[in-house]
This record gives sequence, C-alpha cells and structure tokens, in this order.
Amino acid sequence: MSATITPISVKAAIERAWEEKGHLAYILSPLSLLYQLGWRTYLAIYEFGLKKPHIPTIPTIVVGNFTAGGSGKTPFTLYLAQALTERSHPIVLSTSGYGSPKYHGATLAPKGSLDVEEWGDESTMFRELLPDLPLIVGHDRVAAAQLAAQQFPDHILLMDDGFQHLRLKPDLSLIIEPDLENDFCFPAGPYREPKSVGARRATRVLTYDEHIQPLPLLLNPPLPSNTKVNALCAIGQPHRFLNSLQTIGLQVQKAALRPDHDPLTAGNLFANLDPELPLVVTAKDYVKLKNHPESQYYQISIANYLVAPKHPEEFLNWLESQIHELRKEKTPR
Repeated sequence: MSATITPISVKAAIERAWEEKGHLAYILSPLSLLYQLGWRTYLAIYEFGLKKPHIPTIPTIVVGNFTAGGSGKTPFTLYLAQALTERSHPIVLSTSGYGSPKYHGATLAPKGSLDVEEWGDESTMFRELLPDLPLIVGHDRVAAAQLAAQQFPDHILLMDDGFQHLRLKPDLSLIIEPDLENDFCFPAGPYREPKSVGARRATRVLTYDEHIQPLPLLLNPPLPSNTKVNALCAIGQPHRFLNSLQTIGLQVQKAALRPDHDPLTAGNLFANLDPELPLVVTAKDYVKLKNHPESQYYQISIANYLVAPKHPEEFLNWLESQIHELRKEKTPR
C-alpha cells in the first residue's frame, strides 16, 4: 500500500497503540488503577444487591467484549443471527445506534430500508444484511429487552454489545476476546473492565486462537486476486480491514481511513482516490457512502466480514441446548 491519504482519528491511533504494552501504557497505569477501582465499585453495587438488574422474560444473548475498539463482536452477531435463523429460531436484534438520534432510549425500527442519518450505520447495515429480522435500536438495553418481550414474546433477543450495561442481566454473555499484549484498563490500555473480572461474569469467552476465526472476506461484486484497489473505511481497527484485503490477494494502493462511525459526508472524502481503480469498502460504510454524490463515479465493491466459530456445529449445538433450557425456565407454568 503506497499511502494512507486520510489520517486516522486520535481515537483510532490510541486504539492502535493499546495493542502493545509500551512506555505510555506504564506511564498511564496509575490512572488505570483508579479506573479499575471505579468499575469494581460500580459492579459491587449490583453484586451485593444494592441495585437489582432487569432480568429479561425472553431468552437474551449478548455478544460483547472486554475492550474498546473493534474486536469482531458485530461480525459475530451477524453470523449468529444468520445461523440461528437458519435453524428456525426467531431472532430479534438489538444494537445501540451509536452516533444517531436513535441512540437514546430504545425504538423498534420500521420495516424496509432505514435512513442511516436517523438510525446509524450499524443499525442500517443490520437491516440491509438481515432485512427480515426485527430490529430494536437504542443504547438503553433494559428498555430494548422490555420492548422485545412485549412485541416478540416468542423470539430470542440477540444484542450487539451491552456486556458492561449492568442494569440488564442477560441469560448468555458471549465475549469476543482479541489476542492483545496490553491488558491494562483505560486509559493505559483497551480494557473496559479488568479481564479477570469480566471473565467471571461471562458465559463463554471466545478467543481467536482457540474458539473463533474470521471468515475470508466476501466481495460484492467479487474481484480477482492481484487486483489493484483503493480502500475506504470508517471502522474500529481499520488496519485489520486492510490486512484482510491483502490476505485475499488484493493490492491496496491507497486507503482513506476515517474515524469509527464517521458519517462519510465530507466533500473531499474521495480526494486522491483514482476512480479508475475499484474502491473496496465495508458493508457498514457502504450504507453511508451510497448516498454520497461522488460515489456514482466509483466501482465500489462491498466487503462482508464475518467471524465464526472454528467448530460451528459443536458451538451451535451447545448454544441451542442453552436456548432450549432457557425457554423451559421462562415459560409460564
């Protein structure tokens, strides 16, 4: 790759630095201890019963992580939604709608295509990729669980993120854990809570070396190996996206990297990107880019990225057994 034409955000640069336990991490480690103290206090309020979490009345699965930034939880949520639907389990999806007007509260999205400016990029992507599944958007996970139970009492609620939302006690917490050298909490490292504490609360911690793996990128339309391309993305951990393109044999010439959840409306967004070369973007970014007036001049190929279990049949059989038990527990007698 010859150049990165748009600098990544300070946030993205910090997330990249978090992957290593360098000098800055040790300098900031005292602040990390203070953060840990605050988190443990917050957790203790619930563990000692000073506050009671909401317990959903329908089977509820959270796909979360211990860390900030891109870990693969959204691609794994997509995989689970598809796999469980194929096994005849009715699914209702929940996502935060980060950066959109729907972020606060919880709202059932209408059927059909969504306006990305109103509903957010990830919500719109879920609707594009899984158009038949009901979708609840909003950061209030308790309200989302209550709404799902009211509107879809026979469904399974599948939440993208929300593990640290202690007001809700999900039935199953599946944690996507990247292999990181830096295990410090904020601000010295990427962890939202101490790893050992989170592992104690999780149903299963899924690591890339043992349990899960990224599937090869699927491009729509497909491109032959060795094709010279440009790339544009506004996601967490953008370098992983670029590495994935190189893994499938594409020759990335230039990349425009924007902050995660960037609206991709800037007038100079396509500056220095040659329209003669295919432009590869993520599915999450395409829902925003397709409305940009300059996108019509580019041959855009959409990269669909999924994370799946290394042993899918074994994992899905286990998950179905858990769901079966949950349905028995939650069925009124």
